[in-house]
Amino acid sequence: MKSFLEGVPTRYLRLYSADQVLRHLKMAEQLNDSPVQLDLQRGRHWYDLTLVTNDRPFLFASVAGVLAAWGMNIVKANACSNESGVVIDTFYFTDTFRTLELNLPEWDRFKRSISDVLVGEADLESMLHNRMNSRKGGIAKVKVHTKIEFDDVSSSHCTLVQIIAQDQPGLLHRISSCFSEEDCSIEIALIDTEGQMAIDVFYLTSAGTKLSLQKQEQLKAALEQELQAG
Repeated sequence: MKSFLEGVPTRYLRLYSADQVLRHLKMAEQLNDSPVQLDLQRGRHWYDLTLVTNDRPFLFASVAGVLAAWGMNIVKANACSNESGVVIDTFYFTDTFRTLELNLPEWDRFKRSISDVLVGEADLESMLHNRMNSRKGGIAKVKVHTKIEFDDVSSSHCTLVQIIAQDQPGLLHRISSCFSEEDCSIEIALIDTEGQMAIDVFYLTSAGTKLSLQKQEQLKAALEQELQAG
């Protein structure tokens, strides 16, 4: 337990109960047998997906992409890692098309698709392409203008970035991919949607510290270019 918690932010112990921490520890101990450990639970209002695995590039973005490809709406997400590079990510999402609710065998296929993408045995871009094609034809009734704001005051360890944008399938995947390309790590993600407007807040670090003003400017430019392309 001491080794597992080494380097984990104190926020982690506030977010999870003792039973949940023990479950995460057991999942971490099984990584030698299977490199991606997943736990899926159904709550009162949404599903909880916990991922324990070794850190790798575009990890958060990849999981967000798989959820988008399955038509899931992410409500909130937590991300952290320990000193050994073991990542504990939790995604809270709703099942728009009731896929998991109405088809219990799909739970295993859903988790397997996440694992296959993370270990390189499935093509995420093809999955997302199929989902986008199935949703083509809809025209946004309300045009939402992209707005990106940074906040260096509210958190002592992270830079907050709030992104307001047109809601669309795969939006979180594209945003978090942009973070990875700019060497930014997501510590907390708060995802909300009001009609056709996505309001997402991220707590970010780069190399373990807040983002410099130069990094913020680079990230903002990259995000604006990515979201404009969509």
